[in-house]
Amino acid sequence: MAYVAPGVPSSQFSMLLARQRAEEPDISLTFFEVASDVLLDGLLADRYDVGLTLQGHSDPTLKTQLLWKENMAVAMSPQFYLSGQAMLTIADLQGYLVYRWQAEACSLLAERLTSLLPADEKSIEQVTSFEMMALWVAAGYGIGVSAQSRIERAHGWGIAMRPLSDGPYRIGTYLQRPYRKTNPVAERFERRALQIAGAGSR
Repeated sequence: MAYVAPGVPSSQFSMLLARQRAEEPDISLTFFEVASDVLLDGLLADRYDVGLTLQGHSDPTLKTQLLWKENMAVAMSPQFYLSGQAMLTIADLQGYLVYRWQAEACSLLAERLTSLLPADEKSIEQVTSFEMMALWVAAGYGIGVSAQSRIERAHGWGIAMRPLSDGPYRIGTYLQRPYRKTNPVAERFERRALQIAGAGSR
C-alpha cells in the first residue's frame, strides 16, 4: 500500500499511476491520502511501504528522493486589479488578502510573505484545500498563491494565473521509503516514479 500527503496529486502523479497500471495490471497498488505527519510516522514505524509527500524529511532510516518540482504562482479573479500585469512579485501582493493552502508549504514563500505583509493586519488567510482557495479567489475576496499547474487547470472555475518573477518559489514532490523494509512492488513503483520524473525534466 502507498500513502499520499495532501497537495501531491498532479499531472506527473497521474502519469505514474497510468504507467503502473499498464505495466503491472495484475498488481493491486492501493493509495490512501493521509496527513503529512501521519504519513511520516507510518514510514518511520515501517507500517507503510512507500509515501509521496511535499515535505522531504531528512531521516537516516528513510530513503527520500525528489521527483519533481512545481513553481508557485498567484491565483486571482480575471477582474482583479492586478490582472493587467503579466507577472507579479511578492511585493505586489501588499494590501491584499492572500489565501494560502498549508499543504503547499514553501519556506521561502512563507518568509517573504511574512516579511512584506503587515504584521498588524490579518493579511494571510489559511484555507483547508485548494478548492476553498479557488472559491474565495473567484468571488473576488482576495488572491491566492498555489502551484502554477494547479491554478492553470482550474481556469474554468473563474480564476486566472500570474507567475511570480522574484522567486523561484517552488514545492517539491518526494518519494519516501523505509530503508530497512524490502518490497519488490514498491521498488518497481519507485523506479517508474523516477522514470516519470526524468522524462519531465528533459
